[in-house]
Parts: sequence; structure tokens; C-alpha cells
Amino acid sequence: MYIGIDIGGTHTRVAIGEAGKYSDKKDFPTKELNETLKQIKQSIVSFGESNIKYIGVSVAGPINSKKKLLYKPPNLHESWHEKELAKIFSEELKIPTVVDHDASVVALGEAKYGAGKEKSPVLYYTVSTGIGTGLIIDGKIFNGIYSPEAGQQVLSDNRQSLESLSSGKALKEKTGKDPKDVEGTDLWEKSMEWVGIGIANSILHFSPEIVIVGGGMTKHGDIFFEPVKKYVSKYLTFIPQVPIVPSGLGQDNGIIGALELARQANRDG
Repeated sequence: MYIGIDIGGTHTRVAIGEAGKYSDKKDFPTKELNETLKQIKQSIVSFGESNIKYIGVSVAGPINSKKKLLYKPPNLHESWHEKELAKIFSEELKIPTVVDHDASVVALGEAKYGAGKEKSPVLYYTVSTGIGTGLIIDGKIFNGIYSPEAGQQVLSDNRQSLESLSSGKALKEKTGKDPKDVEGTDLWEKSMEWVGIGIANSILHFSPEIVIVGGGMTKHGDIFFEPVKKYVSKYLTFIPQVPIVPSGLGQDNGIIGALELARQANRDG
């Protein structure tokens, strides 16, 4: 059995399972590092399983893949900053642990068990409070020094990023409203145009076989995907458009990806 841990800015989820499924799950607020680690340990003990082979952890980046160092994730307490999480978790939990960038871990789950099965490369976008990306090549997470961060691509001459132009946080800052209350407006349409431009750029950069898009701003389906696909077609003129599809795993994609991350780490030694 494996443990999958999905550490978000608001909530942490811990699950036990394997092969794309979990049998039990705990959910609690994310706090400072030591308190959250204590609750993770209690969750694992509560599962009552002694034969846990590996732990996979999904956490917001950026992560330095060479130094195994979590840099300064904007939505986590400063106690998480510049820490070797895999080393800390392995020592405290007494179970080998692997850690990777959250969007990359979700992408891994989607490529193995979700909308990207039997596809490669698989490009994943999450469009929610922020915008993140992950890339899977031949069933493996692509990491450079850092993971892909296409949400931070600069799209205007005054250095505005895709995330600052079209994320849920950006819409709320511009209007004072939740993104769902902006759906269908001119501002929503413009934001979807920026998302389309960003995805078109990423298709040119990474040449994926499929693009999977998840996150809170996609939950109403057509009102997100129809304009995004329209604008990708408008701006992607050099090569043909590839399929752009919703997440196949829904809200469990982070947990399922983390379990797969643990499985691959155990397999690869």
C-alpha cells in the first residue's frame, strides 16, 4: 500500500491506496509545517496499515528539483519555505517519501488513470485561484531545475502574467466578486482569451498530444471550454490544435497522482 498526500494552501488530504484508487482518506486544514506534519502522522496511524511502501506528496511549488528544495510557495506559511520536504517527511514518518510540484502530480494522475491515458506528452493546466501546469512524458513527470510554471508566462508589455490576467484571484481582485459570478460577462470572455493564448503558447513550447484542464474555474464546463477552445484556435496557427479536455479524475486528481508518484518511486528504487 501507498500513502498519497495533497498539501494545498487551505486543506491537506491524506489517503491510503494503490493503482489509482484509495480506500480511506483524511482531510484537515493546512497549518504551519510541524503542526501539519503531526496531523499527517496521526492520519497515517489511523489507517491501521503497517505495510506502507512509500509516500508521495503533492505540494505547491516552486520546487528546485536538483536540490529537492521547496522554495517559497505563496499560499503556505513561511515555515514551509526552503525546506527539504522529502527528507523531513522520511525522517519524521519513518517511511520513504517523494515530493513533487502539485500541478505535475495531478498531471501524473491524469496521464496514468484519467483523461490522458495512453497519451504522451500530456500537458495539464489548472485554472483556479491561481494557474499551474504540469507535463508528463512517457508516463513520467518532466522536471527541469524547476517544474513548468506556465501560469507565470508574461503576456503583456507591462509584465502581466497569465495568472495575473485570468485566474480566479485576478477576477476577484478586479471585480470584488467570486469567479462564478463573473461567468458569461465581457471580463470573463477576455479572461478566457488570455487562457487560450497561454495554452496556445504552451502547445507550441511542449508539443503535447493532449491538453487537460482542471481547477475550480472549469467546473461549469462549456462556459469555460467553449471560449478557451475558440481562442486557442484563433492564436494557434502554426501547427494543428490538439484535443483540450476536462479532468478525468475530478477533485481526487491530486490524491491519485500522489499515490502514483509513490508507486513509481517505490518501483524505481
